Amino acid sequence: MDVMELTGTYTYRSFLELPDPVDDFNRLRFAQATLELTAGADGAVGGELILSDPGEEPLIIMDMTGTASASSRVSFTLTGRGRPPITDFHYEYDGAVLRHWEAGVGQRTVLAGTVLRAEPHGGAPAGRTASFLAVRRD
Repeated sequence: MDVMELTGTYTYRSFLELPDPVDDFNRLRFAQATLELTAGADGAVGGELILSDPGEEPLIIMDMTGTASASSRVSFTLTGRGRPPITDFHYEYDGAVLRHWEAGVGQRTVLAGTVLRAEPHGGAPAGRTASFLAVRRD
């Protein structure tokens, strides 16, 4: 896979890293958003993480910048920084494109990794981590 194949629109979901089983899957929810990425041949990656309610204008947006590289898999690091009114948001992302199974049916490109709250905001402390999946849309 070429790093430019990261370019696209994804449904992003992040999950709290709770080790015990939960009776309500929503207890794992950290965030859900639209992730739009553009990757260049030089490995530069940019885009936006857009949090909004379905059918509504964006509530908050973080600008995403980072790099990607390809060896056996495409891996990437991103920094997300909030636009007004969330300029105090700063998150760091580390991820990779998951394997595409040759015999898979209906498989989509999926990004997976971890996210770190790099700076505190709104009473939430820095250092919180979550796992994320981003599923490419058509």
